[in-house]
Amino acid sequence: MHKSVQTTVKKLLCILLIFVFALQPLSVSAAPAIEAETGTNYPFVFVTGYCGYGRYDRFYRTFPYWGMQSGDLIRYLNTKGFECYASSVDPVGSAWDRACELYAQMTGTVVDYGAAHAARFGHARYGTDYRDNRLLAGWGNSDSKGGIRKVNFVCHSFGGATVRLMTELLANGDADELAAVPAGEVSGLFSGGKAEWVHSVTTLASPHNGTSLTLLSGLLFTLANMADIRGITGEGPSFLGIFDYLKRISQVFTDGIGEDTGVYDLSPDGAEKLNARLAPLNNVFYFSVPTDSTKAGILPSQRVPDPELTDTMLLVTSLFICKAKAVTPGGNVIDGGWLSNDGIVNTISCTAPANEPQKIFDPAVISPGVWQIMPVFHGDHLAITGGLTRPVEVKPFYLAQLTLINSL
Repeated sequence: MHKSVQTTVKKLLCILLIFVFALQPLSVSAAPAIEAETGTNYPFVFVTGYCGYGRYDRFYRTFPYWGMQSGDLIRYLNTKGFECYASSVDPVGSAWDRACELYAQMTGTVVDYGAAHAARFGHARYGTDYRDNRLLAGWGNSDSKGGIRKVNFVCHSFGGATVRLMTELLANGDADELAAVPAGEVSGLFSGGKAEWVHSVTTLASPHNGTSLTLLSGLLFTLANMADIRGITGEGPSFLGIFDYLKRISQVFTDGIGEDTGVYDLSPDGAEKLNARLAPLNNVFYFSVPTDSTKAGILPSQRVPDPELTDTMLLVTSLFICKAKAVTPGGNVIDGGWLSNDGIVNTISCTAPANEPQKIFDPAVISPGVWQIMPVFHGDHLAITGGLTRPVEVKPFYLAQLTLINSL
């Protein structure tokens, strides 16, 4: 009886081992099929919006920007086989400054804001040194197939303008910077010729044409000056990285609302000026995801914040945007078409830059060089990143978008 049991166990173990080994060839042969089906498998670099933070900020470990209340999204996507990175750029800086910082992180170099730019706006030319702390390896190098190791960008809010400007500089460089210093001293970002380094750009709730919320900026900065509010300086408690984050955010009061600031680039006039120098690259796939957390009011022409979709902290700003109609100093008309919003950005502005080719997303026809406008994401400005004070399940959304990009 005992021998019979032993024999039975041995047979079962043999069957199990045979089954395991039998699966090995299947696993090996399945890999090429997956690669052929998905098309590409480039890294994804996530770029935050205004007031954002990322991997290089201690606060990210306390409360991840990507995922927020729903948990660390970057870590989750990495477990699903996507190579994802959370970049860190100046939370209140201009699109130019942020683009320079992003390039340095991705290439493992010292941030170079450009000699001409630094002289024009009166700030230091060089910034943080990332030579020993780069975001990812191999970007722009030759891959195993002889091609270029490209990246995909996933951009929330102001991250869209940041990446659009950086891709323009990668492709075409900057004449002022090339003329400002000898060739050997120019940052690789300003020398051009790198259009092939980018595979796709996905923007989420990005104010491509500005946001009417910035109509309040003049009043707010006037009040701040009257109250003598300045940026936080000095050292503070390191607990959870909160002080360092607030210190960086507070620099908005020091920087003001001049042309080399995020506030200006976020305004309709600033966005229009930025858009005038940018154009989509013919080899890059572009996707935009508009957001909306409003609903129809009593009158057909009205929009009001939907409290079921809008975080309590954004209800007041959403209401302001729902009411705001104006003509900006630059002549941009903020009319009834701008009322739908996500509490921070007008939905119409999230679709695509007004002066660039665009079409409604059709999965059967996805062409590079044209903005594919995806279905509206119904939620507030931070719902699409996981929710500020209440969790929003966004993992399926990101899995679908990243899988789509890998199929191209």
